[in-house]
Amino acid sequence: MGLDPSDLTEQTRTAMTERGGTADEAWTLASFSDTIHRGGVALWAWSPVRRLARLDSLCQEFWGTTQTVIGIDELFAKVNLEDRLGMVREWEASATDPQPYSFDFRIGVGPEARWISARGVGGEAGRVGEWLQAIFMDVTEHKRAEEAERLLTAELAHRVSNMFSVARALTSIVAREATSTPAFAEDLARRFGVLHEATTLATRSQKSDQGHVHLKDLAQRILSPYHQGYNIAVAIDEGVVVGSEYTNDYAMIFHELATNSAKYGALSGSGAVRVEGSMTGDTIRLTWREGGADPGAVKGEGTGFGSRLLKQTIERSLRGRFSRTIDGDGLRFEMSVPTG
Repeated sequence: MGLDPSDLTEQTRTAMTERGGTADEAWTLASFSDTIHRGGVALWAWSPVRRLARLDSLCQEFWGTTQTVIGIDELFAKVNLEDRLGMVREWEASATDPQPYSFDFRIGVGPEARWISARGVGGEAGRVGEWLQAIFMDVTEHKRAEEAERLLTAELAHRVSNMFSVARALTSIVAREATSTPAFAEDLARRFGVLHEATTLATRSQKSDQGHVHLKDLAQRILSPYHQGYNIAVAIDEGVVVGSEYTNDYAMIFHELATNSAKYGALSGSGAVRVEGSMTGDTIRLTWREGGADPGAVKGEGTGFGSRLLKQTIERSLRGRFSRTIDGDGLRFEMSVPTG
């Protein structure tokens, strides 16, 4: 599966010698493998007839195995279910199709899944005996960067859309309470100013208390545009703090919950919101409760971007868990996040 010095052409040997070295010194299997491994490239080969794979050491690390020779179907079982069908179809095609190929897939599931790019030439062009040779490249960081960029773009579009929804909700709130046009304009401007501060918190970390942020203060800032006319209580213990690097994540969560409530829940009518938070050991626990709204107007578990954003923020960025229930008493959103 590697290069052997005896396979080098006389022309290559001469070129190496002219550069001051010998072919054997320059081209050993160990030095070649070490070089490509440092570049994140692994070597492997597979036999379509016997359905076996031969893996080098880095390839074994990618697949999470210590076996040099392993059944191909055992490896395919490790591929993320969402990618498996397409990945298997591409591999089967490479057994006979003499064209260069390149395709990506994930090994494992969840945030820790490893992205692999498989590359080679199929058919007889890539065959040595019964074995088809190929390379694997770990492209996990590249894929995560792409995903982060897509999320940022979608988040921006989503946030702009939410701003219009929030603006309509705030305008309606102020209009119900205003006694004159000047009072309406002044109150609305003040509320938009506070909303701007909350939006800034969602995009830029704010340091306090030696680099930590009190979640009670953050929740109050995010909810402050809604306080007048609504029963809103923030009961988060003073000891519940997070590092400034997580401020954006929690601000996004509070902002998303408040936006959803303004659209469909308690903050769209005459309901009440209570936010509770405590620290239990090395776990932060937060509960968002809504009551008094029309149960028929409250949406269930969503599949839109807002729901995906909550899921990704809590589960991937904060490594936490959450649940959302709706019953006759209203909505209850609970989340727990490790502090370490």
